[in-house]
Amino acid sequence: MTQREIFRAEALPVLQNRVFATAAEALASATGDVVLVQDMDTGLIFNSAFDPERLEYDRDYQNEQACSRVFQDHLNAVTAVIRRHFHGRSLIEVGCGKGYFLEHLQAQGYAITGIDPAYEGANPGVVRARFERGLGLSADAIILRHVLEHVPDPLAFLANLAEANGGKGSIYIEVPCFDWICRRRAWFDIFYEHVNYFRLTDFERMFGAIMESGRVFGGQYLYVVAGLSSLRRPGFDQSCILAVPGDFLDGIGRLASIRATPGAMRSGERRRKG
Repeated sequence: MTQREIFRAEALPVLQNRVFATAAEALASATGDVVLVQDMDTGLIFNSAFDPERLEYDRDYQNEQACSRVFQDHLNAVTAVIRRHFHGRSLIEVGCGKGYFLEHLQAQGYAITGIDPAYEGANPGVVRARFERGLGLSADAIILRHVLEHVPDPLAFLANLAEANGGKGSIYIEVPCFDWICRRRAWFDIFYEHVNYFRLTDFERMFGAIMESGRVFGGQYLYVVAGLSSLRRPGFDQSCILAVPGDFLDGIGRLASIRATPGAMRSGERRRKG
């Protein structure tokens, strides 16, 4: 496999969304390197230094955003896409997390089963397991929200989902948009938990049958609705080549400058007191 390195950041916390009991524990958290490379055979982008053994998702891991009204509006926009393509059809949400979106769809009458080995709730519609053929479960459509960026070898993962679902059905995929990250210089959106970084064109090359695709949440996320049976290994051409902007990390210096300015700190303190 030929790879070209496009970005490097060393000694980042391996779990950005873990809640620690004390500041000392947080400062002592495990770290890992991010070395983003582009596979010159498929055009896909991933962290070549990623080690899944360094990650442990337990009850102290917390990345739920649904407490935000803005994020709830986003979920309503996603639901509209689900309604256009999957209304009246059976669903499986793979990696349903704490079950918020699953229960959101259940409340609207969808027949949906959640699959997540780390689920800790009490919803009888969630199976604490990995989605595989041995479970004997299948559905008309699979929902895969903010999972694919976390798994090594996303093509193999999607192929396993298709096999587990009997090689049929459709899939809704939602992931962070790497084009948005680069355009906005959102350096904070590159972190160890995410091994893969996708562009919309990646999915257009990964699936032969796409019913709908686009960007949501102000362009920060991208989504695709595709036929599972049309999954294919993406090809590479010159249009796939990507470069991280040269000023990508400049915002870190500006942030450090603001924090180090006494006047700015006093102004912030006044705002908090007010």
